[in-house]
Amino acid sequence: MKINFFPQIHEKLRQYERQSPTPVLHSASSLAEDVAEELQTGPMSTEEKELLHLLMSPHLKAVLSVHDTVAQKNFDPVLPPLPDDFEDELDEESVKIVRLVKNKEPLGATIRRDETTGAVIVARIMRGGAADRSGTSSFK
Repeated sequence: MKINFFPQIHEKLRQYERQSPTPVLHSASSLAEDVAEELQTGPMSTEEKELLHLLMSPHLKAVLSVHDTVAQKNFDPVLPPLPDDFEDELDEESVKIVRLVKNKEPLGATIRRDETTGAVIVARIMRGGAADRSGTSSFK
């Protein structure tokens, strides 16, 4: 691709953005599952078999899942819940729970508070964690 096409591509994307497209449906993957279930309830024609095959393919399922994520604007990572008895063990004045997440996985760093300055600093980078793999010099 020649570099002189980039301004044209950029302008097309800006036009699309100005149109403010909105999704017709926020849960396309569940609709596809419903259609697949309905197709399986009776005898199928050749076209229905082909449609069922397409709806069950992992590639189409992935595309529909991405569509739903974008349509719902659900971009934040989902964190696992804390254990129920976790808060009973904490002295609320001395401990604050902080989770640093990058790409839906823990960052893999230990932080601590500097007693003299009060600053929060990275005390340790866990080998193999997201912070270690990022190679970002600010983590090392």
